[in-house]
Amino acid sequence: MNKRAGFFLAGVITMAFNVHAFEKTSVHYSRLSGDYDGWQLWVWDAQDNKPGFSVEPSGRDSFGLVFELDLASSGLAGKKTGLLPRLREWEDKDSPDRFVIAGEEPDMFIRQGVPEVFDELPAFTTAFVHARFTGDSSVTAAFNTPVDEAFVRAQEFVLAGAGTKYRPAAVHLPSRYSPSARLDFGPGFAVPAEARVMGTFTLAGKIGSRPVDPGAALDAPPFRHEGFLGAQTSPKGSRFAAFAPGAESVTALIYRGPKGGHQAEIRMAHRGGGLWEARSDEDLTGRYYKYGVSRDGGYAEVLDPYAGSVTAHDGRALLHGPLPPPTEGPSFPLEDTVLYEVHIRDLTIDEFSGVKAKGKYLGFAEGGTRHPSYPDLRTALDHLEELGVNAVHILPFQDFENDEADPRYDWGYMPVNFNSPEGWYAGRTDDDSRRREAKAMIDAVHARGMKVIMDVVYNHTAETGGKKFNFAGLAGNYFYRMKDDGTFYNGSGCGNEFRSESPMGRRFILDSLKRWVTEYGVDGFRFDLMGLIDLETAELIAAELKKLKPSILVYGEPWKAGDSPVDGVKKGSQRGKGYAVFNDDLRDALKGSVFEVTDLGYVQAGNYRDKVMRGIKGSIDDFADGPLETLNYVSCHDNHTLWDRIDLSAKDASADEKVRMDKLAQAVVFTSQGIPFLHAGEEFLRTKKGEHNSYNLPDDINGLDWTAKKKNHGVFRFYRDLIAMRKAHPAFRLRTAAEVRENLRFFEEQGAKAPPPAIAYTLDGEAAGDGWKKITVLINPSRKPARIKLPPGRHALVFDGAGLVADPPEHKDHISVPPITLLVLRQ
Repeated sequence: MNKRAGFFLAGVITMAFNVHAFEKTSVHYSRLSGDYDGWQLWVWDAQDNKPGFSVEPSGRDSFGLVFELDLASSGLAGKKTGLLPRLREWEDKDSPDRFVIAGEEPDMFIRQGVPEVFDELPAFTTAFVHARFTGDSSVTAAFNTPVDEAFVRAQEFVLAGAGTKYRPAAVHLPSRYSPSARLDFGPGFAVPAEARVMGTFTLAGKIGSRPVDPGAALDAPPFRHEGFLGAQTSPKGSRFAAFAPGAESVTALIYRGPKGGHQAEIRMAHRGGGLWEARSDEDLTGRYYKYGVSRDGGYAEVLDPYAGSVTAHDGRALLHGPLPPPTEGPSFPLEDTVLYEVHIRDLTIDEFSGVKAKGKYLGFAEGGTRHPSYPDLRTALDHLEELGVNAVHILPFQDFENDEADPRYDWGYMPVNFNSPEGWYAGRTDDDSRRREAKAMIDAVHARGMKVIMDVVYNHTAETGGKKFNFAGLAGNYFYRMKDDGTFYNGSGCGNEFRSESPMGRRFILDSLKRWVTEYGVDGFRFDLMGLIDLETAELIAAELKKLKPSILVYGEPWKAGDSPVDGVKKGSQRGKGYAVFNDDLRDALKGSVFEVTDLGYVQAGNYRDKVMRGIKGSIDDFADGPLETLNYVSCHDNHTLWDRIDLSAKDASADEKVRMDKLAQAVVFTSQGIPFLHAGEEFLRTKKGEHNSYNLPDDINGLDWTAKKKNHGVFRFYRDLIAMRKAHPAFRLRTAAEVRENLRFFEEQGAKAPPPAIAYTLDGEAAGDGWKKITVLINPSRKPARIKLPPGRHALVFDGAGLVADPPEHKDHISVPPITLLVLRQ
């Protein structure tokens, strides 16, 4: 995703260096609780995304701990720098992350729980900042600094509303000092949820007063709806339904065109529980609409979150009819899947792609495309078919925040209208082209025998910084995770988190996914930052989608990009739940950690042998119940391409050795148990010129270079053969943990030896129904040949460092495995 790959990746930040910056600075840290033992300061270069380091306190002063930073030696002077107090090795931390320009001040002051960094000793006044309902009879009060129970009780808070005043029966703090306190009003507070939402409640005390946010009241049964939502037209009339809890009025605004013109208004009626509805006897197909919403003392004109076709992320929605029925994609067992990740624009934008509608849905769908200088060299969709992949993972093409008329590049990870295809890829943006052309793209992929996997971003939206496009305009903060102080959680690193656990948020996600399956024929979904999708919703997604399409593929990133209160998906959460997760353990073991380019992996230096062996077994001894719960990969759109990572890290390797490293990494992925995943262009050594976060960089960085396929055609043939071997031999595609344990055995388990860092194992092909009765896989990451003793009998060498062997030679007793090479032999 943009700005992260399991962590927040900042975009390029340009700052003028202050020539008068201090070369040393002191950071003073105060904890109200006074428990300083073991506390350190974690410091990192947030400007250049460099690894952090820990600083021990140099002493104490009247404020608290003192940390001395040598900015010159650490290279931080004048740079955006992150500061986070932590307890020993992350036993605890004092969130949030704080950021400063290092060296602007000689002293900085941090207070426990306070996000600001002060440049002088703070004279702090406690303030009451927010209040919200957090239970049927409780309100949480938030302060700008940690307080204790005695302080809260001394304020003598009173809750007033619905013509009555209530005093708290109890006060609870999550710790001795906390910036929030829960006030319980007991059974005497029996106010219905709707009254808590629509009424005006105020929490007041000696410290001041605040209106009470409805909070948890909105999750009560009256605010859960199963009926129709969205807009629908037919010759019999039109209807509208929207979820807008807390709104004072909602009006459907009807337009004849995509811009300007007079609007007709249809007043919507509140049916209770935040549900607003309206009907018209007129068939409004072909018209455009928005909703006018009055709430929270203001008025906004916003889009319907359920709209299926919009003119722009902040434009109007088209009232449209149904699309033709979708074409059926191929159906094959999950273990046969070979995934290929690609961005719509990247596939065709190159001047030598041979595609007419470059960068568009229809360009993606074009067939018969060739490199203009090399007529036999297939490109775009023809290339994917030639390569042999059978599932195309397409980066986000749900509507996202951008100027659709501007050619500036974007991956698409700031979503707005989840049910509408993005117009940037369409021939026109002011009509229904985006729906028709997105469907044509999907149909074209299906016609080649390939599934379409949508990359979806239901973990956050682009409604940040007070922007109101759809959800926030209708429902306030209902769809977002909120902190006690009224600010947004930001585990996405993009400004907010979609509250998947909320009843109507969960319903929206399920409705939206089902729509893409039923209307467009989508065959699967990749979930961005699945760590922000709560476990119940994740399980429901897999179960509900399999009812619609039993062969559907669901997988995602089992991590977050920051602190979040949600118990979301992580490695292990998927056990037996019907979805898979990305295996970053194998990724980092093969090429080194994505967080540190100097960390050399198995293919560069023979490191992490044990982790690679666990990955080869489908991580069944790690986090998976079976191999089909792990998505094996070595690179994706985030971070460096595989070639760039190898080129940057293996500095002393020759060009030939680097190519061997590239091929070895993918050979391990495609012979391992699990679902293999390939990033577009890796099959001809794709480079992004060393860029690791290209979410908004131009086409010369992101576009696939089709001339590179000619230049590196030997590498392409290797990848093609690797995929063909996997597809032809079920021994590489075992389905269960029991099958893996029975049929895959490392030499060490058989009383044989593979000299480390080499890895050797056998597969019982006969038991797996494979034509190769016994398969031996030998892996040598060393830059020298490795002599390995073979199991008894004669073995035919069927796959080597160039790919499939046309006339397999036989070997017995021993074999010399060439440097940085994977061999496959069969009996």
